[in-house]
Amino acid sequence: MKKGATTTLDCPERDCSRLAESIEMWAYLGFEPWEHLGSSAVSMKGVARKITMVKNSVLGVIAKYYAWDYVVWSWQNAADPAGYLLREWKPLPDVVTQRFLLVGAPSPKRKARSFWMGLMGFLEVYAYLPGKDYHRKIKDLIPPVEMALGAPKG
Repeated sequence: MKKGATTTLDCPERDCSRLAESIEMWAYLGFEPWEHLGSSAVSMKGVARKITMVKNSVLGVIAKYYAWDYVVWSWQNAADPAGYLLREWKPLPDVVTQRFLLVGAPSPKRKARSFWMGLMGFLEVYAYLPGKDYHRKIKDLIPPVEMALGAPKG
């Protein structure tokens, strides 16, 4: 595909616009609408949530760190959205893991990248075709995606 060509997500056998219509369900699960406008006019849409993890001891909080989950169902001007994320995405302060679930992308099943040998965190990108097999590390994100895709409109 030529650089600059527009590629819009196509959910095989299902309508991925239903993911965007299920905002109340996403909000209940702690997700908020998310949009990325990147270099080369690349744009992505979906939902994201920030998870806080706290390590406690008898003396109180020892450490606090975060993880971000992104469920992305629409992208434009990115022939390879996983490759784009792995090349262009930057680490965030105090964030251990950033997971991206690309709904409707046929591959890769899983790709990962470390920032500064893991000292600045990790980036994990997963592709998921609705109704197909998925990587075990995203089993917590699949049920809401399936529920939103199967929910009746209206």
